[in-house]
Amino acid sequence: MQPGVEAFIQNMTELGFEATLEAELVICRVVALDGAFAGTPVETGVAIGELEPWPHVPPHWLHFPGSVKFAQTNSQPSPKSGWLMHSRQITGWSDAPAGIAWASHVRAVLSEAVA
Repeated sequence: MQPGVEAFIQNMTELGFEATLEAELVICRVVALDGAFAGTPVETGVAIGELEPWPHVPPHWLHFPGSVKFAQTNSQPSPKSGWLMHSRQITGWSDAPAGIAWASHVRAVLSEAVA
């Protein structure tokens, strides 16, 4: 396993997320704070190929089940069946520890979910 993948799994585990490997993704359950899924754990994934530079560079694509919908998004099929990967930029990457910054980013994106 790549060092970046191991570090990402370790970061997510330390933060209390259930990180597992499936369909070439690291999948975590994140509780949405706002939006259509507020208060609900939502599975999200990151392609292992995007984790090579972790924690120095954040992954670009967020993978969600197809049931997670956004009013505006740039998406493509995910390697996980029934999921889509959504293009999202992250800002302020060096402002917080990488795992915390990533969790905050995912929650901010989930706050935009409309269904």
